[in-house]
Amino acid sequence: MTELKFKIANMTCVNCSNAIEKVCSKIDGVKDVSVSYLNSSGVFLVENKNLKNKIEEKIKALGFEILEDEQNLQLYKISQLKKLKNMFFLSMILSAIIMYFEMFIQNTLSSFVQLALSFVAIFYCGKSFFSHAIKGLWHKNLDMNTLVSLGALVSFVYSFLVYVEIFSKDGYLYFSSGAMIISFILLGKYLEENAKFKSLEYQNKLKSIDVKYAYIILEDGSVKEISSSFVKKDDLIMVKEGESVVADGFVVNGEAEVDVSFLTGEFLPLIKKEGDEILAGSILLNGNLKIRASKKSIESSLEQIKNLVSKAGSIKTPLTNLANKISAYFVAFIILLAVCVFVFWYFAQGINVAFLHACATLLISCPCALGLATPIAIISALSNGAKNSILVKNPAILENLYSIKLAIFDKTGTLTKDELSVYRHNLSSNDFEKLAQIEKLSSHPIAQAISKNLNTNLNLTGKLSVMIGNGLSYIENDDEYFIANEKFFKYKNIDISKSKEFLKEFKQQAPTTLYFVKNKICLGGVCLANELKPMAKEMINNLADKNIKSIILSGDNEASVSKIAKELGIKEYYANLNPEEKLDFIKERLQQEKVLFVGDGINDAPALILSSASISFSKASNLAKKSGDFILIKDDLMLIDYCFKLSKKTRNIIKLNLFWAFIYNILCIPIAAGFVSFISLSPHLAALAMCFSSITVILNSLRIR
Repeated sequence: MTELKFKIANMTCVNCSNAIEKVCSKIDGVKDVSVSYLNSSGVFLVENKNLKNKIEEKIKALGFEILEDEQNLQLYKISQLKKLKNMFFLSMILSAIIMYFEMFIQNTLSSFVQLALSFVAIFYCGKSFFSHAIKGLWHKNLDMNTLVSLGALVSFVYSFLVYVEIFSKDGYLYFSSGAMIISFILLGKYLEENAKFKSLEYQNKLKSIDVKYAYIILEDGSVKEISSSFVKKDDLIMVKEGESVVADGFVVNGEAEVDVSFLTGEFLPLIKKEGDEILAGSILLNGNLKIRASKKSIESSLEQIKNLVSKAGSIKTPLTNLANKISAYFVAFIILLAVCVFVFWYFAQGINVAFLHACATLLISCPCALGLATPIAIISALSNGAKNSILVKNPAILENLYSIKLAIFDKTGTLTKDELSVYRHNLSSNDFEKLAQIEKLSSHPIAQAISKNLNTNLNLTGKLSVMIGNGLSYIENDDEYFIANEKFFKYKNIDISKSKEFLKEFKQQAPTTLYFVKNKICLGGVCLANELKPMAKEMINNLADKNIKSIILSGDNEASVSKIAKELGIKEYYANLNPEEKLDFIKERLQQEKVLFVGDGINDAPALILSSASISFSKASNLAKKSGDFILIKDDLMLIDYCFKLSKKTRNIIKLNLFWAFIYNILCIPIAAGFVSFISLSPHLAALAMCFSSITVILNSLRIR
């Protein structure tokens, strides 16, 4: 399977994207289609690349345009906004002249001027509506353009038939209404496109951070310029004042003020110095830095954000799918309704009144607001999340995270720091150094905690063996060393009671213990602590305030898990679990309620995938990051609480948008159809009301930003 991506211009509403999906999905070899009106883009899953030309032909046949790249799309949108603005002013001027002749000059010349100017206003200024409507009808697709074109065309044709006296010469001319319809629709489209363009401002800013070249410092000290795409892990990069960082990494030399507002929303610049982490896209305001890349440039946080934000607009959430299904049949229903309204009023009060109400019904009922209700809110929420160090990989989760009332946490690396530290020991300095030297040969977290501050060079010549689940053995010359847990020495009948008594005092603070034995004589013991992450307790308390219950599932020992649970005030916890047992626990809970799982390890990936919603960290294992619905760029647990707040806000905005879109049509259609005796809407006022329904939805969604 191959994924094809296109930038598509000329889409005027969500039904345009639906039409492309509908037509292209029927092409043999096209397995899936997702087109975003908001992002002006389409993603096509096809069997082979040879289908590219056929897809392009179908899109162009519908009246849309394929653009080569993002830059062309930006330029195209700017030119389209300018064109819409110019067409609106021309149409408005012509409409004003027509109305002047209609109101103050009643003669044959006046009628001819109205006819001529309205022809230009309707068929020249509004030609894009008619072009899309005709091509849509050819492909059995009805959208906003169909309603607008029908409304304006009916106004013009009716007035023309009165003008040539096929209808009664006493009939009223509606040339001005047809022209005003086009004017108001153009105004609405301009305001809508401009608001939509601004709603994607964060996405556009991300795309503008495009560093083409990087300066790599070679081993001999020379500097080489290479394409930024080829920066690799551990490359030493030189970044000067005014330049952008091309890859995530750590500062190894220098000090500078950097602007990271694109990612964190920080208003003030941050000072970065030796040892500090720095993210791709950070702009140096002053100073110079030497940075050691911690990953490839194409795997940086910036590239992840760009990729997620650009894809998000094409992902269909449950509410989006519902709205799109309704929109697909809505236009056909309105056309049928307008015909019924015309027939009713024709027999009730004649053709003049019938025309007015049928035309107003067509124009007031555009499904644009319905189609925009969800996607524009999702895009705004993604921008908000990214600015607050949250990547939303699955936008659909934003719609239901707020309803989850059970949060399950892994312990190590999630609630606690992902490293242990030596809390106490009763070894001599020489014995502890020997212990650290042996542990340096192992990659186990306990071994790393003991050996991380070792400064001397290794001069070991012996043989190391790993005793799975127990510890290490090391044989050097005639000496045999064991570094293991209490259970192992109990099995070997080696006395460790003196060191055990010493470590017992610190069991509450540091429950992880090991003992160092040489030739069956215990040299001493070490206890290690696993500290809570900052703000962990505040985060758990905030979730509890939202009636969200927290549970810990951990593979760590009972004492360690119990200690952390007690510190956090979590009553339900489970220790010594393997990945399969974690998965079984979540499966059982999912039968009762929705579950959020938060984890960071490879062994957490199955649980992250299975859960109703999942959160991982940018420093987590690659498998965990791929499995999480939310990725926290900062190692800040309070961002979990923010995810819930963002979900609730987004859901409320979407519900308000949908409520407005539905209630607007429910209230306005009867008025336009003439069934509310004390209110009457002329066609051009109906057109204006329709435009501002879409603009209201967009402006409401922008509140999330």
